Amino acid sequence: MRLFAPRSRRGLAAALLVGSAFAAVPAATADAASPDQDRITVTVDGSPAYSLTADLSSGGIAVLDNVATYETDRIEGTGTLPGAAGGTANISFEIAKNFFSLKGEFTFADPGAGVEISADVDGGITVPGTATVRWEGTGTVRHGGTSSDRRVSFTIRDRRPDPGNHAVRFTHAGQARNAILRLPDDYDGTPRPALFHFPGLFETPGIAEFYGRMADYAQTRGFIMVTPEHHGVGWQGVLGGTPGPDVDDPGFVRRLQDVLVDRFNADPARLYASGMSNGGFFTSKMACENDRFAAYVPVAGQLNDPAACHPGRHVPIVLVHGDADPLVPYATVRPALDFWTRNNGCGTRSVATDLPDIAPDDNTTVVRHDHPDCPADGPVTLYEIKGGGHNWPGGTPFLGAFLGGTTYDIDANALIWDFVSGHRLP
Repeated sequence: MRLFAPRSRRGLAAALLVGSAFAAVPAATADAASPDQDRITVTVDGSPAYSLTADLSSGGIAVLDNVATYETDRIEGTGTLPGAAGGTANISFEIAKNFFSLKGEFTFADPGAGVEISADVDGGITVPGTATVRWEGTGTVRHGGTSSDRRVSFTIRDRRPDPGNHAVRFTHAGQARNAILRLPDDYDGTPRPALFHFPGLFETPGIAEFYGRMADYAQTRGFIMVTPEHHGVGWQGVLGGTPGPDVDDPGFVRRLQDVLVDRFNADPARLYASGMSNGGFFTSKMACENDRFAAYVPVAGQLNDPAACHPGRHVPIVLVHGDADPLVPYATVRPALDFWTRNNGCGTRSVATDLPDIAPDDNTTVVRHDHPDCPADGPVTLYEIKGGGHNWPGGTPFLGAFLGGTTYDIDANALIWDFVSGHRLP
C-alpha cells in the first residue's frame, strides 16, 4: 500500500533516532492480525548479525511493473513496522528502472536495536516468488558510534497491491503466461469490478494499451483493467489463432480470474470481457464457455461458430463492428447477432437509432441496433459503424488508414464500461 511522499536518505536519517547498542536479535514475529499489510524482511550479515521480519504498521511500499516487459519497474514508499527489540522501525525505498537495471536508495532504522542502514541499489533485485522482490548487496551499517560496510538484504512481500501497473506471471499447460493490469487511482483493497480485454493478432498487452488507452480510462473510474497476453500470434480455438501446443487458453483465463479475485480482491460477481479482432472472437468464445464473466463486448470479431456455442444461460452482450472492415467482413455479424438474440429469447423486433455524428471529419457514422424484447438479464445490442474499418473506436489507428476508417463518434472504452458495469452475476 502506498501512502507516502518519498524523501531523501539524508532527510530520513535525520529523522531517525539510533540506539547505542547493536546486538544479534532473532527475527520478529509478523503481526498475524494484519494479513493484508506488506511484509518486510531486513538482514545484516556478519557479527553481530541483525534480522527483522514484520508487517508494516503504517505507510506502504509500492512494487510496480512495466507493461511491456512484465518486470519490476519501481519500488518506492516509506513505512513503519515493529522493531526487533521493541519500539518502531522506519523504512524507505526510492528505486526505479534506469536504463537496464533498477537503481536508487534503500534506508532503514531500528532505534530500539540501535541499527541504521543505508544502501545504494544498482541492479541485483530478484523476484523469488509471486508479488515478492529481494535485493542483496553492500550497505553502510551504523551502530553506536561506528559505521562499516556490510552485506545487507531486503525482501518485500507486496501483500497489499497499490494503484498502478502490475504484472501477473504463472505457468499454465506447460507454457509461461502473462497479463498486465492497472489498479485505479482510488484502489484501497476493497472489492472492485474488473474488465478483461483480449488483444488481437500480433498485439501484445502493451500495444493494445498504447492504441486503445483502456487502462488510462479505467484508472480514474474505479475498476481494474486486465489485459492478458496470448501465446504465439493470437488466441487459439478461434479464427486467426495459429495452431500450436495445447496452451489451454480457456483454462488460462479461469486461472487469471482466480488471481484477480484472490490477490487483487476483484469482485467475482463483476468480472467482464471485451476483445478486439482475434480477441473479439475469443471474447465471443468466452461468452459461450466461461460463465464467470457477467457481460461481454466483442469488437471487430464476432462469434464465428454459432453451432458450437452452448452458454446454457442468457448472455448480456454488445457487438461492435465496422461495415467497411477489410479484415473481418461485416457479413459475419448477422449469424452472430441472430444466435445471441435467439439464445437470449429476444424475438425478432429491433430498433435502429442513428447516433449523433459528433466527429464529421472521420467519415463515419454509427447506428445502434437495440432489441427491446430481450430479457433484462440478456440484452443484445449491435453498434454498426458505417464507414468504419478494423480499428478501435475512439482510439489511435493501428496501421493508420490501412485498416479502414476509425470512428470518433463513439468511444469504445466508455461504451464497453457503460454497458458491462450495469450487469453482475447473481
